[in-house]
Amino acid sequence: MKEITINLHFTDLCNFSCKHCFVRKQGHELSFEEVCLIVDKIAKQALKNGLTVRINLAGGEPLISRNIQSIIDYIFAKGMEVSIITNGYYLTKEFIEQNKNKISMIGISIDSLHHKTNYLIGRSVNVKTITEEEMIEKCGHIKKNGIKLKVNTCITSLNKNEDLSEFFKKVQPDRLKILRVLSEKKDEPFLITDQDWVNTQDKYKDLNAIFEDNDFMKENYIIIDSFGNLTKNNLHLSNNSILKNSIETCFDNLNNVVKV
Repeated sequence: MKEITINLHFTDLCNFSCKHCFVRKQGHELSFEEVCLIVDKIAKQALKNGLTVRINLAGGEPLISRNIQSIIDYIFAKGMEVSIITNGYYLTKEFIEQNKNKISMIGISIDSLHHKTNYLIGRSVNVKTITEEEMIEKCGHIKKNGIKLKVNTCITSLNKNEDLSEFFKKVQPDRLKILRVLSEKKDEPFLITDQDWVNTQDKYKDLNAIFEDNDFMKENYIIIDSFGNLTKNNLHLSNNSILKNSIETCFDNLNNVVKV
């Protein structure tokens, strides 16, 4: 049975202001009722097409939402796999323990372990950033509770010279994804050169990491955004990337979609 992943960016609200983030922050979030309608359609079409589905809850920052637990419970009750991607700021032991039998994987975005870099990137709340010790503790608690740990690291001009190898070895993520910063602007100050990207791959080549360049990221994600729009192009890269299609249409055209 084929498995697909649908990235449900049900909120664009976030406590961070990462300068390289491709999500257009418009202060919008799908209501719980709207999320349930989407999940119901996904479940119906998955059954019809003989597919297993993982719904990856993303944002914005999903843990900001007051509906996050209800959404997790609803997806789980529908018999579909639930995962979540978070910046980790609001990730607590209590949340992890409460969902250890419901969430299959927690992904944390970690771009740097240095306060100054994180602050420059925009990974801070009132100047406060997550320390390396706090991040190690959060990652350890995820694995301790039997949830798979995923780490996403986006390489920009701000962190391209940093080396997180020892941190990765310490927390031992089940899945490590290294992403090249994404932008449509050729003069974007956070972009890196092709040589920078080659150097990054050399740096982490022995860690069994997954490297995603721009071309891959633009075409290989199934995304539902915070307005319920569906796209197979990465979120809001351009107005033309938004497809006002139905969930049914999406499933009718998934033959070549890769698992992400």
